[in-house]
Amino acid sequence: MTTLFKYDKGIKFLKKPENLTLIADPTTVKAAENCDATLITHAHTDHSLAFPNEGIRVYSTEIASQLFESLTARKTRNTKFIELEKTININDVEVKFIPAGHLLGAAQIVFYFDDLTICYTGDISTDKMITVPKAAVPEDEVDILITEATYGKGDLFFDSRERIKTSILKWVAENLQKNKVPVINMGHLGPAQEIIAYLNEMLSVDIYCDNRTSEINKIYQKEGHNLQWNRFDLLNDSELKDERSVVLLPRAAKEIPEFLKSHKISRGIVTGQASRFAYSSFEQAFPFSMHANCNELLEHVKAVNPQKVYTLYGFDSDFAAIVRQKLKLFARPIKMPKNRLTLEEFL
Repeated sequence: MTTLFKYDKGIKFLKKPENLTLIADPTTVKAAENCDATLITHAHTDHSLAFPNEGIRVYSTEIASQLFESLTARKTRNTKFIELEKTININDVEVKFIPAGHLLGAAQIVFYFDDLTICYTGDISTDKMITVPKAAVPEDEVDILITEATYGKGDLFFDSRERIKTSILKWVAENLQKNKVPVINMGHLGPAQEIIAYLNEMLSVDIYCDNRTSEINKIYQKEGHNLQWNRFDLLNDSELKDERSVVLLPRAAKEIPEFLKSHKISRGIVTGQASRFAYSSFEQAFPFSMHANCNELLEHVKAVNPQKVYTLYGFDSDFAAIVRQKLKLFARPIKMPKNRLTLEEFL
């Protein structure tokens, strides 16, 4: 038996001579339509577009399915739920989902083909945080590691997440002392729940967020995370106390909600992209991400210790070069044509 794999709007695995095709995290519905099975690592929509399509056979964690529905207001279809750390058989291929960190229900996928063991990370974080575990290292020997490289560039600086969260806490407290409402833009799913959990632990404040984030928070609550928050669309203007209120807005929101316009506010944003861009329209930008940074990605590759590494997303070429230089492993972007060598590979 021979196993082939490539990037084709998702990671496709072809098992010959059976001509079995599996795809992980397709970026279009069409990419998954003729595949025998589709595997989804987590609920973020750049990985999970196949969920709502009846004609596509999907495998994921149950929490990923629930979070997708809350995030998009669309129903998942034809989905079989996989427990983390449990090995299942998909068309005679053994597959295991293992923790990825990143967000609740996120998984790395280990494929046990007859001739190769391949681990695909999806998106990972290697820090244990309040709301997610650290990414697991596969127990078995891995031949091929396909790893994300969203922040896989050496000069992208991230301070420790604890220090960044402490900076957020200090900024929030300073503004509340001035009777200014801290208004923070951040992602609905992942960062919002981690920051809410942290502020719940550290400050006695009222946290307000939009309905979509609220629905996601409820799923985190069901999974044992005691998040405390309020929906700002149910808020009367007189209920907002300047000295104890924090408002979370969606990351891309530009306009201030009407209920805030009579209050003094201070605007901040939480995003890993603050390590790259200034975000000058905000008073403060915090480079906090639920993705692994470059050093963390490198440590994960080292711990997995595969024979070959293929990189995907973000700074895939940069990170492949770092893996070759630092770990002396074969590494290249999975999207790169096979007949096109980098200078480092040629030398």
